[in-house]
Amino acid sequence: MAKATLVIEGFISNDLEYRDAGAHRVVAVTVPVTPQKQVDGKWEDSGETVWYESSFWNEHADVVTQLVEKGTLVTLTGTPELEVFMKRDGTPGAKIKLGNPTIAKVARRPKRGQENRGGTVGASVPDSWATTAPADFEAAGDGWPDSAEIPF
Repeated sequence: MAKATLVIEGFISNDLEYRDAGAHRVVAVTVPVTPQKQVDGKWEDSGETVWYESSFWNEHADVVTQLVEKGTLVTLTGTPELEVFMKRDGTPGAKIKLGNPTIAKVARRPKRGQENRGGTVGASVPDSWATTAPADFEAAGDGWPDSAEIPF
């Protein structure tokens, strides 16, 4: 059995499409990738844009909506599935859906003149995330409680 896994790095192109699907919560993330080449020291587009889309369900959808938004640089990983469609103008179009996706927010070095605002450069976490150790946290040993359970 063969399995293809695709890794895409790019910026989320639009506001997240959060919706209810029956008893489930779903959020779709879309990342366009346009091939580029360097010509005379400047980067130029050198091909058609390919659109990659991933859907996250339930608890994963909740986490994704808290961590990323339009314009966030992310890495998407998943199993590629091709979807061909007709555009409104009648021309054919295609996008690649990534099944069984994972997503990671990419921390970037700040641009010149931007300051580091509070801790990790280029990354932020929701205020709802605890910044202190849980009550059953053991300071001795390896630092993890014996019955550590990570809710995700």
